[in-house]
Amino acid sequence: MVCLDTTFLIDLLRKKPEAEKKLSSLMKRSDAPSVAVVTLGELFYGAYKSKNVEMEKEKINGVLGGLLMLELDKYGAEKFGQLLASLDQAGQKINDRDVLIAAIAMSKHENVIVTRNSKDFEKIPGIVVESY
Repeated sequence: MVCLDTTFLIDLLRKKPEAEKKLSSLMKRSDAPSVAVVTLGELFYGAYKSKNVEMEKEKINGVLGGLLMLELDKYGAEKFGQLLASLDQAGQKINDRDVLIAAIAMSKHENVIVTRNSKDFEKIPGIVVESY
């Protein structure tokens, strides 16, 4: 399985050809795509900032239909703390939400993140980044 990051899902919502091509490639590989609950929150944050909230929410719900939702649990919270401490010790500053997305994915035995934001995710130990 692969975990889809916010940037990838935004590009799908905007019907960007490179994101659509990547999704098609993932489906051909039989990689069941998933999304961390934090990513869902980021998408809805964008929807509520938009001029047409209901339309944006409908788009989000349409894209999320076939995706496995990864919830935050005790193991994900512990992984988040471990990753954040490791990154701090290495002097790496990354958005906490990205670290949380990675931690949730890793706690569910997923280490591949599909994103346009490779520069931050590549700094997280144990994460394999697929960009497009």
